[in-house]
Amino acid sequence: MKKILLIVVLLAATAAGGALYWFRAPVLDTPALETMRVRLLSNMEALWTRRGMRRPDGYIYAVDVGHLLIHSVQLGNQSLYKTVRDAAIEHLVRDERDDPYTKGFVGWRVRPGRPLDASGTTEALRIAKGLWMGGSRFDIAEDQQTALTIVRGYGKHAYVDQGVWHIRNYFNFQTRTFPNDSYLVDYDPDLLADMAEMTGDEDIGDMAEKSYVVIKNAVTPVGLLHMLIQPDIRTLMPDAPVTTFSPNDIIQVNNACTVALGVTRGQRWIAQNLINFAMQQGDDLRRSYYGRTGEPVEEVLADSTAWSCLVQLAAHSEDRKATDYFMSKAWPTWRWLADNQVNRPFATTEALQALDAVLELWEAPR
Repeated sequence: MKKILLIVVLLAATAAGGALYWFRAPVLDTPALETMRVRLLSNMEALWTRRGMRRPDGYIYAVDVGHLLIHSVQLGNQSLYKTVRDAAIEHLVRDERDDPYTKGFVGWRVRPGRPLDASGTTEALRIAKGLWMGGSRFDIAEDQQTALTIVRGYGKHAYVDQGVWHIRNYFNFQTRTFPNDSYLVDYDPDLLADMAEMTGDEDIGDMAEKSYVVIKNAVTPVGLLHMLIQPDIRTLMPDAPVTTFSPNDIIQVNNACTVALGVTRGQRWIAQNLINFAMQQGDDLRRSYYGRTGEPVEEVLADSTAWSCLVQLAAHSEDRKATDYFMSKAWPTWRWLADNQVNRPFATTEALQALDAVLELWEAPR
């Protein structure tokens, strides 16, 4: 049985001149992780029952729904999967009755009694991934077809401007317009490559290849990843060497990690570079860094979502040493989420996916 023994050393000053006190943290083995997973999922199910998984602002966010959908597949819980799938398709996925052009578009959030205001590309990928995985695991061909429909709708967000291919961030259903910027969290080339390989769909395969290039071009000298593509920069600077950057060169670790999760199979070196950067920071990992130098922007330490994402990244990259270390940092935040039963569906579903990834890694042969 996999075990990690976390030892915390506290130095306390005493009247006698000081002494060392050793405290032994819980042993993180398979039963401990499975228990934590049950507790966090129980919190999510209670939030689903009481509030429809709404955040404090009253909205249900598609990214939270997508994460729970993916978790239900990884858990093998078909009942939960069907419950979340039905709600996602009914409330978030557009079909022909809404508008033929927006068929397959996924709303980025929804509030009961209000129409969808805009599509979400990150959100489309999460819902599509959950349906694609669920259709495969539970042998539901219709769900995989829906996943393909969503990805084709996602493909309508693609655009070439100033010679730069990118996925536009959203489509406004009221004004029927796209913005011209794109965020790197809007890409998941590993998912697209898997779908293209399984179906032979050349258009999806082409999107996967172009998405890999987008992420490759976003890597900074220290291994972080820029967040924003703005092709229209070239209208002012036609010879600009890059159109991918981060405002003020500031990069949040959790966002960079989310981008890297999409290339753990196709471009693992990118994921590994980010893992190495985070490991080098040790216990002092901050929330944000400057992309060119790797210097911290502020004193704020990395939070639960950053550590949960890094656990996933290391586990999917099969880096066991980094997985164990990141989990030792994430564990107290997971325990806090479980103990306090807070209304934080994003952080909780991120933690659940991290636990899934670790348990899968531990079960794999060395």
